[in-house]
Amino acid sequence: MKHKLLALALFPLLINAAHADQPGTPAQPSAEATISNSTQRFADRCTDFTTNGWAFKAPRNFLKWLDAFTDPAIYLEFADRSLDPQSYVRTLSSMLDPGTPKNYLEWSNPEIYNQWAQAAVEPEFYTAVNTILFDPGRMMRWVMLPIDGRAWNVVGRTLQPDTWLKWLNAPADPKTQELFTKAANPETARLWLEALGDPKNTPWLNTPTTPYGAQPTMLPGFGKQPETARITL
Repeated sequence: MKHKLLALALFPLLINAAHADQPGTPAQPSAEATISNSTQRFADRCTDFTTNGWAFKAPRNFLKWLDAFTDPAIYLEFADRSLDPQSYVRTLSSMLDPGTPKNYLEWSNPEIYNQWAQAAVEPEFYTAVNTILFDPGRMMRWVMLPIDGRAWNVVGRTLQPDTWLKWLNAPADPKTQELFTKAANPETARLWLEALGDPKNTPWLNTPTTPYGAQPTMLPGFGKQPETARITL
């Protein structure tokens, strides 16, 4: 009798194992992996000078930014990247990209300030901010940070010889040399200055005949969203 009960108890587990071993069964991403990917995308955007103003170009973007930057995961991501010299190389390389002046010239779009003015009088905006700030799960993640394995992994990496060797070899790294070559190339400065002086990159000169001022997308509770602020993460 006991053997029959044991077989019945183990039967569902055997079925799950059989399904997991089937080659045609797609692997489902875990919630932790999904959160990690989202955090990496936020970190990529914030360390790229061609996109790092996105968070404040629309209230909805700001809410996404606030949700990420009040969670310890983003700071662990930045701490991990700070140990890699090539993360600084990528950021400096993006600064030399012609997309950088275009990114900052988008602040001349009057719709950005119009939308923030509308959000300032919308109770839903403040409710959304408070929901993020006073999330019990978020607070618990901060409380548990000292015993979070990811935090200790970052600490462990600072003590690894490989980390220090990366920094010692960084000047001779081909990617670092590419950055130096790009910075010294007159073509880089020409493209950068052309982007800076291009009227198409200055929304206030083109409103309302360009997409910056023509029929912006409506956001629930936050009025209009300028074209420059339509960021999807």
